[in-house]
Parts: sequence; C-alpha cells; structure tokens
Amino acid sequence: MRTVFHVSTVDQLSYVDAKVRNLLADDAVPVSAVAVVVDSGAVIDAAADGDGRERVETVLAAGGDGAETAFRVCANALRGATATLDDLPAGVEAASSGVGELTRLQHDGWAYVRP
Repeated sequence: MRTVFHVSTVDQLSYVDAKVRNLLADDAVPVSAVAVVVDSGAVIDAAADGDGRERVETVLAAGGDGAETAFRVCANALRGATATLDDLPAGVEAASSGVGELTRLQHDGWAYVRP
C-alpha cells in the first residue's frame, strides 16, 4: 500500500512526521511507500529551519523495512516562498504542482491522507 499525506498548513507540518511514523509502525497495514506533498509557501519556509526542518528530516529517514519515503514541495508554492529548494533538507524534491502531484498519485492508487 502507498500513502500520500497532503500538508498545506504549518500546523500540519508540526505533526506529519508522527503520522508517518505511526503508519509505518502499524503492522496491520502493509506500507511500501509514503510521500508528503506540501503546497504552501509558508510551510516550505517553515520546513527550511528549526523544528520544521527536523520534521522533514524525520520523514525522509523514516523509510526502511521495505518502505520508501519522499517529501515533495509544489514548484508553484516554492516560487512564493522565501526558502529555495537548496535551503531544504537533502532529499526534498520539487513537484511541478502540488495538486498535480496529488492527482497523479491518487490516480496511481495511492491512499490520500490530510492530517
């Protein structure tokens, strides 16, 4: 099973890492991949520093036991952010658009979660 978490507020960023870890730890759910998609400039800025950065790094490091993790930011929101892709933790990827990425993943069978 593959799951995408849609994060559009700084508050959601503050606990998405815990949601990802909880999902990966749930032995009743066979998870092969988890992605977090961010579509807000404010969240991108929060992800570049301090606690937000640590949460992104936690998501990226949470994979293992056969489950991959990814953290993607909307390229449109990135243009409106103060931070650049280079300011974000290594491994963060830019998606052409957040809504496009969410649509593509859901079309490909990913479960959608909005924390």
